[in-house]
Amino acid sequence: MSTWVDVNTVSKNNSIYNNTNSFEQKSILGKDDFLRILVTQLSNQDPSSPLQDKDFIAQLATFSSLEQMTNLNKSFEKFASSQMNQYTAAIGKEISWTPPGNTSPVSGVVTGISSQDGNYFYIVGNEKVPTEIVTEIKQVITESK
Repeated sequence: MSTWVDVNTVSKNNSIYNNTNSFEQKSILGKDDFLRILVTQLSNQDPSSPLQDKDFIAQLATFSSLEQMTNLNKSFEKFASSQMNQYTAAIGKEISWTPPGNTSPVSGVVTGISSQDGNYFYIVGNEKVPTEIVTEIKQVITESK
């Protein structure tokens, strides 16, 4: 027989609860919360019916999966951030592209970058230009009089 512990009781003193007011953030459990629950469960188990090996192994596997997902999310965040940095270098530069269905290239100065569903766009005027159709990026040269 396993003893179950109320998650809210174990993690109410967590910094997530103390530093934010958002319901969504309060309901997020991290690996520290998971370890607290596991330790509390082990320390409050019934001595006559201790936690079975298979239960303990299942919980450790869950913890391992949680840690791997957390690390994967951090990797994706770093990758997305580096992608955005790569595209921001084009702000203030002139780009050329050929819109689908057009034969003549179009040019304009990049004023911003946009991301939507994992795709990146250069913002030129009121238009979002997909980065994959850009054929040229060059420095804007202004002539002095």
